[in-house]
Amino acid sequence: MPASTFKYIAAAGVAIEGVPTEGMTIRAATGRALGRLGGFIVDAAEQHIRYFVVRRPGLFGKTGVLPFSIPRVDLDGRAIEIDVNDQELRQLRNLSPDALIA
Repeated sequence: MPASTFKYIAAAGVAIEGVPTEGMTIRAATGRALGRLGGFIVDAAEQHIRYFVVRRPGLFGKTGVLPFSIPRVDLDGRAIEIDVNDQELRQLRNLSPDALIA
């Protein structure tokens, strides 16, 4: 099996217009908070961001991935809004960053 071309980039090393992205809230277009940004999964071969790495809310929230789809960034509110529906969230709920970069 060929090695993955996906690479993890920590949010701590990324800024948008000078604003650090680590810990930004990721929310659905409906305004519902989906979690806190921890990093990005990048397809190194295509040099394209594919997924957000997100720590889901709650006491037992786990780290998962959400699709990177033309985000809208609210720098003042430290939030990134993405177009994601409930079906996509269900499909991705058990996909971990480790599974993508293995």
